[in-house]
Amino acid sequence: MLKGKKELKRLNKILIGYAPGVDPIKATHSFVKELLNPQPDRYDLTYRYEHSLRVALWGKRIAESEGWDSEPLVMACLLHDVGYPLLESMEEWNKHPLYGAEVAKRFLQKIGYYEELTENICQAIRIHDRWNDVPEDATPFELSVRDADDLDRFDIMRVCMIGRSDIGERSAKELIEVCEKRQQTLTDWQDRICGTDTAKAFWEEKLQMRSRFYEALQAEMQGTLDIEKLLQGE
Repeated sequence: MLKGKKELKRLNKILIGYAPGVDPIKATHSFVKELLNPQPDRYDLTYRYEHSLRVALWGKRIAESEGWDSEPLVMACLLHDVGYPLLESMEEWNKHPLYGAEVAKRFLQKIGYYEELTENICQAIRIHDRWNDVPEDATPFELSVRDADDLDRFDIMRVCMIGRSDIGERSAKELIEVCEKRQQTLTDWQDRICGTDTAKAFWEEKLQMRSRFYEALQAEMQGTLDIEKLLQGE
């Protein structure tokens, strides 16, 4: 699947530096950072790397709350977006989970990680971009990478990013309409399938946080309309 990719040579060069016997989590972090290559003047690279760190943090929280060994889930979360450097166009975006699973497999085999867990991690990466169309036989572990990914994508930082992209520079009336539509979407998202009760509870918290944001924004914009009416003597 990766044959002929421009970044394959760099990937193979990076893999040379890894061998069995390393600390699995430290080696995974080092590999992900080297591959994603965050740089001060490249926000996209820095974002992708730091997003992976935050997803790993959510994975750690889920694992610990569920009483699991956190090591494999943290590793899977760190590795979930390693397919991005192999993308050669935006049209390939939906292939990043497949590329990522292949990259992760090469890395995990290079460090001699457990065969069964390697397969679990790779499957988790393959399905991490799914919504509710997940395989019926997906395990709680495999779904948890997807859960951790979405928990970061629905966190406060993304609310700020939404504000920059499509909330600013609109009229009060338009923003009220935006908030109403977003609130309906949040209601629709409440039925999202999660791998664990822990992730479901975190997910509901994120939806509530966004709902409060839209409620506050809508109230501020309604105030704009109300004071205009008052000033006009209506």
